[in-house]
Amino acid sequence: MNQSFQAPLIEMQGIVKTYNVGKENELEILHGIDLTVYPGEFVAIVGESGSGKSTLMNIIGVLDQPTAGSYRLDGVDVQRASRDEMSEVRNKKIGFVFQNFNLIGRTTAQRNVELPMLYAGVGARQREQRARELLAMVGMEQRRFHQPNELSGGQKQRVAIARSLVNDPAILLADEPTGALDSETSRHVMDIFHTLHRQQGKTIVLITHSQELAAECPRVITLKDGNIISDQRKEAYGHANL
Repeated sequence: MNQSFQAPLIEMQGIVKTYNVGKENELEILHGIDLTVYPGEFVAIVGESGSGKSTLMNIIGVLDQPTAGSYRLDGVDVQRASRDEMSEVRNKKIGFVFQNFNLIGRTTAQRNVELPMLYAGVGARQREQRARELLAMVGMEQRRFHQPNELSGGQKQRVAIARSLVNDPAILLADEPTGALDSETSRHVMDIFHTLHRQQGKTIVLITHSQELAAECPRVITLKDGNIISDQRKEAYGHANL
């Protein structure tokens, strides 16, 4: 990938996150993170518990603000954005996939996928068609009228992935997306991410504690004690199951 003529999607410089600022129990979690991610990259951010990866994920996803440093997301200066602008960034520029799925109970898979489009003001017919297409893409069209309590963990995560794609976000941000799944189901979910990256050129940032999952990704960033200790890109990218 030639990145010399591309603007970064994620551009972080000197990101610091401190909790309880000015108090006796002040705690700095991130100690000056520099991170640049370009369109079309598949990046794993890996680290053990306490490494700061969840804090970094929240800042990347505009769910939290850094204490210091600068962050531009797809050209938007996050620190200067208003609350409404930040909400719009989250809805339109980022597709979230979480470990616990975050699906709404007593609501069909179809409606769960449609929900972000409803917030974005998309018409009912277009919402229905788009949701159905995406559920078909992840192999869930036949279960689109099932509610979350009628679905397995892997099926719920596939619905969540479909939902994350509805507004064609600039970035898919996946936080431990296989953490609640068995190994076979995890394989299916990771294969979906690989397919989205390879066939659609989706930019994916995967947050994980699993070195095994991280090793599948073309770029692996390792966090330890709130610092990036390595940033490795692979010359060749391949996966046997695809």
